[in-house]
Amino acid sequence: MKTTAAIVSVLSVFTCSMLVGCASIVSGRSANVAIDSYPSNAHVTIHDKQGRTVASLMTPGVVSLKRNRKYFLPAQYTATIEAPGYAPAEVSIRSTVNPWVLGNIVIGGVPGLIVDNATGAAWRPKQSEIHSQLAPMYDSQQGPMLSTNNQQSQGALQQSQYIASRPGQATSR
Repeated sequence: MKTTAAIVSVLSVFTCSMLVGCASIVSGRSANVAIDSYPSNAHVTIHDKQGRTVASLMTPGVVSLKRNRKYFLPAQYTATIEAPGYAPAEVSIRSTVNPWVLGNIVIGGVPGLIVDNATGAAWRPKQSEIHSQLAPMYDSQQGPMLSTNNQQSQGALQQSQYIASRPGQATSR
């Protein structure tokens, strides 16, 4: 009788461990994506594939995004980064297979694969960090529209003008 109880206990523990996916344990249902921009303090709005706003933050910042949009389908997002005087930038946030899913081959088996896909843990963002350099907007009559209190932007513009003029070429200054 003790042997039967021990076998039932071992089988129960084994069965319960088969109902959990490796990626679900290690990675969870959401993923963090760090977003930074130049200039910093830009506003970021993140939309899902249906165009719904799912997050909003100021750079630099970190956002937590769901890994899947429906069972067995990875999430797809678009981040729109905006700052006054700069052209907005759109960055796609796509997913790829989470390497922890391979643990199901060794431990979790088919039930682990199903759990990982159902929870979204089977996916991870291709980029865990996004860095975006916003382009200054230009006015056709006045040149670049720059903030008067942003000395770094003006220095970057002067540097780019310096790089564009080569020795032996006439510059219009």
